Amino acid sequence: GDGGNGTRQRSVIAMLQSDEIQEHAAHGDGEVREYRIFGPPGTGKTTNLSRQVRRAAERFGSNSVLVTSFSKAAAAELTGRDLPVPADRVGTLHAHCYRALGNPDIAEANVDDWNKDNPAYPLTPSKGDRKLEGDESAAQEVRMFDDTPRGDLMLQLLNKNRGLMRPECDWSRDLMDFALLWKRYKESAGLLDFTDLIDRALVDTWTAPGNPSVIFADEAQDLNRMQLTLIRRWGERAHHFIICADDDQTIYEWTGASPEAVLDPPVPDDHIIVLKQSYRVPRAVHTVAESLIRTVSRRQTKEYLPRDWEGCVSGTGGCGWAGPERSVLGVTEQHLGWGQSVMYLASCGYMLSPYIAALRRAGIPYHNPYRKTSGTWNPLSSRKPGSSSNRVLAMLAAHPAMGEQARPWTFADVHLWTGWMGSQGVLKRGAKRRIAEADQYAVATVADLDRLFEPGPLESLLDTFDGDQSALLSWWQSCIASAHLKRLQFPLQVVAKCGTRALATEPKVIVGTIHSVKGGEADVVILVPDLSTGGHESYYRRPSRDAVTRLFYVGLTRARDRVYVCSPESHKAIHIQGIDDEAALL
Repeated sequence: GDGGNGTRQRSVIAMLQSDEIQEHAAHGDGEVREYRIFGPPGTGKTTNLSRQVRRAAERFGSNSVLVTSFSKAAAAELTGRDLPVPADRVGTLHAHCYRALGNPDIAEANVDDWNKDNPAYPLTPSKGDRKLEGDESAAQEVRMFDDTPRGDLMLQLLNKNRGLMRPECDWSRDLMDFALLWKRYKESAGLLDFTDLIDRALVDTWTAPGNPSVIFADEAQDLNRMQLTLIRRWGERAHHFIICADDDQTIYEWTGASPEAVLDPPVPDDHIIVLKQSYRVPRAVHTVAESLIRTVSRRQTKEYLPRDWEGCVSGTGGCGWAGPERSVLGVTEQHLGWGQSVMYLASCGYMLSPYIAALRRAGIPYHNPYRKTSGTWNPLSSRKPGSSSNRVLAMLAAHPAMGEQARPWTFADVHLWTGWMGSQGVLKRGAKRRIAEADQYAVATVADLDRLFEPGPLESLLDTFDGDQSALLSWWQSCIASAHLKRLQFPLQVVAKCGTRALATEPKVIVGTIHSVKGGEADVVILVPDLSTGGHESYYRRPSRDAVTRLFYVGLTRARDRVYVCSPESHKAIHIQGIDDEAALL
């Protein structure tokens, strides 16, 4: 059942378009309708899926195709491929259920009254669309910290048990008590929680929204048993039902996802397609990753080939996550100098804190494009108009050092760079109010500035334009209120080291947990093998050991060229075989 043969791939793809399958589906003759496309790392699963969706739309019509995906990011990537289907036909399973159930109010977004009445189980308010966007991993990242509210942990445990469809008699007494309180709260307020969206759809909807002829379930390995039960029920009533997954990349086990949920029940061999050629993972990384993943207890057999590049997997000469500046930072700068991207990965967020601190001290830009709403991972983000990066860019906009990009300040610029300034002795009385009330698109002339600034500070400001931009930034820092100086420190260090352009371009360094970057890639991966105390304890138990193995398999296979496996800080770490310590670039 490996499906790796190229001829078999072509024949199955052709079969998906055949009249024969349509006849089987239309007459309900018991024919197995589920097909599975397995896409190991870097094999172009999204490209393949996009091609399949186009074929389905051509045959059945654009409104007769439904695509579900685990995350909104993956759904957005598909819609970005200019698919010939309406936007509301591509989305997360939660989003499809939300619309099918009439857009109910979401309980996790309305917890103020709950927190007042249940102080023993405080819940962190969720934006109403977080789960609809498939932002499941936020829950995992919350668990990295000791101050996680007990209510968040209990709700996460409740959702996992419900997602696994475990009977309540198997729940702990504490969980049953919490579940009863939460159920009463939802009923009294007329709310549904995110798991209710799936549960209610199982009861109230027998066909997918719009009664589609073809259903694609992308990232299916991340769906729990309840979610897969729903999408399979919908698939039974469609002409074609295609699951796109990679059981080896099942890493959301705390939500109830498991390889077994995808692999069971079995389907005929000719209903399985394996995309076997990786366009990302080089030979050396592929060898280490395959050796690791083959230790799990159950998986779909696959023929999986590396790209034609040797690559390398090496150690860091004794450097672990607690001391990145001893060597890893130098390695990073060397690869950046070669024009390569670098990704720092760990199983837990706290292990990345020293790297973040070192990058900030060195003025090296970093981000996490897969967690764009998090300021911790994206300190240079320009998503918010009042961000520190935007204030620095506004300050520098008119300086001659900007060259061809230099332009006169607008009042919007002045509003940004004066917003954090102290007024006393610098700005005239009422200046900030006049700036805010001015036409923000209008150019702020020297005459305008003269009406806003005290004479001495304005003269000092204008004098800075005779030198380099560092003089302007120094003047500005001297006027900034102390409460805001820390927020400006990193973007100013980035400008000093890398230039102004670095604030307006995507960083080449990515920092994040392995969970947060699934689906991403970089030329170079710096991987921390350490585990949390809980992770280490579970590593010696099946199936928890398999879950840890799959997590680090995902981490290894983000690399296009090279992986550095850091030295463990303690015995609480996964052992990855095949590391060439002599090849370490230090």
